[in-house]
Amino acid sequence: MADRRCVFIDFDGTFAHRGVAPRAHAEAVEQARANGHVILLSTGRPLSIVAPEVADLFDGVVASAGGWIRVGEQLLKDQRFPEELGRRAVEVLQHHDIPFSLETPEALLCTPRSARELHARVRPPLPEDGVGNGLQDLLDAIALPEDLASASFAKISLWGSPIRVEQLAQEIGPEIGALPNSITDDVSSGELHLVTVDKADGIATVAEHLGMAHASTVGIGDGMNDLGMLRAAATAIAIQGASPAVLEAAGGRTVPGPLEHGIVTAFDQLGML
Repeated sequence: MADRRCVFIDFDGTFAHRGVAPRAHAEAVEQARANGHVILLSTGRPLSIVAPEVADLFDGVVASAGGWIRVGEQLLKDQRFPEELGRRAVEVLQHHDIPFSLETPEALLCTPRSARELHARVRPPLPEDGVGNGLQDLLDAIALPEDLASASFAKISLWGSPIRVEQLAQEIGPEIGALPNSITDDVSSGELHLVTVDKADGIATVAEHLGMAHASTVGIGDGMNDLGMLRAAATAIAIQGASPAVLEAAGGRTVPGPLEHGIVTAFDQLGML
């Protein structure tokens, strides 16, 4: 067996295609864990839209792009917007009449209008053979609280905004960062997050918790929210076709996407199978 590895794998576009993970990826994770390696899902999604059968494949989950971290049954981190900042973010979005959802480990919190728009915009594809329920996981997590402004949440997704997401982040305050949305191609859609939260936090927190050396850490991802993780990992691997910034963060090391079972390729290259 190769030296014991601690691997962090992005979900959408890396481990899964359209929210469904190939069975070959699930089997590779099972075999790598049986060989003594530690494998974690590291996703921008909140736990509420990670199918339980997907989460159960892994030793732990880094969700909400580093804001929520669990290893085994132990919760290591659950960082959310401070109350006043969260209230201001909701008020700004409502002032501009922008549809949005507040992401929590338990649900996607929406207004009735936002819920209707999500159902209209996010059309689950036909089921594929694999693990997970595709975009249906997102729709199933929707909840409609009476008072969004008082909700506790980790991240915000928004879409169809007349104002670019970067401008909204600036209006809310310097504590907020912005990322392109992974669900739609609308340039005025995206995510608002705490600038102090990053997937890199998952690597540092989990490695310390498990007592594993930094040299054992591996990050695999394809998106802009994977940059911190890739830069923090001792070994970084990008998905072929990722943006130049992601490829650079991985030092040019790449594997194919999920349709071509790139996780199997990565594990094989690392001597984990």
